[in-house]
Amino acid sequence: MSPTTLHTVSVRVAEELGVHPDAAARALRAALGLFRAQAHHPAVVNAGITPAEYLGLALKSDRFKALLIAATLTAAGRDADARLTWTAYLDREMETTRLAHQAVPASAILGDPDAIHRVGRQLGLADEHTDRLIPGLVFTIASGYPYRSADMRHLSLTDVLAQLTAEDLTELLQHAALVDAGRAEEAAVLLRRIQHAP
Repeated sequence: MSPTTLHTVSVRVAEELGVHPDAAARALRAALGLFRAQAHHPAVVNAGITPAEYLGLALKSDRFKALLIAATLTAAGRDADARLTWTAYLDREMETTRLAHQAVPASAILGDPDAIHRVGRQLGLADEHTDRLIPGLVFTIASGYPYRSADMRHLSLTDVLAQLTAEDLTELLQHAALVDAGRAEEAAVLLRRIQHAP
């Protein structure tokens, strides 16, 4: 993003939110820094997406817009408004994800509650625990949906969820359970292994 574009975007965001342009400029630089770092993440590289392609997609996303608004409000000292903005964005995304998951056919593992429970039991999880982890797991998958590889661009989120294998679900559910149990280091090791898998 050129300095002129940065300035233009900062001024526009500042005017929309009624804050000082400096607050918007700081927030924009921070948001861009975050997305630039994500553009070099192993999961992005494994998807066959270049950093430039990732940034191009990310800067048009609802997530970037919501993050920029929330960060600008925070930089302007409006923390409560920032939290409300970010929470509203997450609520919308969770509902979209819930509907996509609901539409997964029963022939797919994510559309079959009994199959999901069997995977959970293999990991030593009670069915209720598995049920509690699945929405977050599905949301995590959905978070990567805008950045899917070129050969998957024609697929809907429901299609992508329907392609999840039992092996994929096992790894993701194991990761979610480790995070839920506060075992962050083990979760991080598992996540790195998942992300670097061919």
